[in-house]
This record gives sequence, structure tokens and C-alpha cells, in this order.
Amino acid sequence: MISRDHLFNTLYMSMATLTVWALWSVRENRLDVYISMFVLEYLVLKMIIRPRRLFIDVLAIGLFIIFLIFVSIRIYEVLIR
Repeated sequence: MISRDHLFNTLYMSMATLTVWALWSVRENRLDVYISMFVLEYLVLKMIIRPRRLFIDVLAIGLFIIFLIFVSIRIYEVLIR
């Protein structure tokens, strides 16, 4: 039986690779789009698979804050136009 940690890492690597390929194929060049997609993939996989953590997941909290910053900047740009 495969451990949840190994499954999480394998799926995240696969999803990140497919995301880079998909965004590259549509010629996306904004860094915030890539980072936002990586954060969403990480958080969704974390919620579905729930890998074992010994301490509070500081990485998830930090990534979520970065995602909120990028989204708020995009919303601000839309509202200003």
C-alpha cells in the first residue's frame, strides 16, 4: 500500500508538471498565474489526501496568504479599470 505522503508528493509533482505545460502552451507568462495555480493545487491535494503533518502546516498558511495577495491585486486592477 502506498503511503499518503508518497501519494501526495507524486500527485502534486504530476499536477505541477501538467500545469506548467498547459500554461506554457497558451503562452501565459505572468508569474502570479503560475504561483496561484501551484498554491491551489497544493491546497486542494492537501484537503483531499490529508498527508500526515507533525506540526501546524506553516507552508499552507504562507501559500494561502500569497494567493490572497495575488487575487486581491487582480481584483484591484479590475476595479480600477
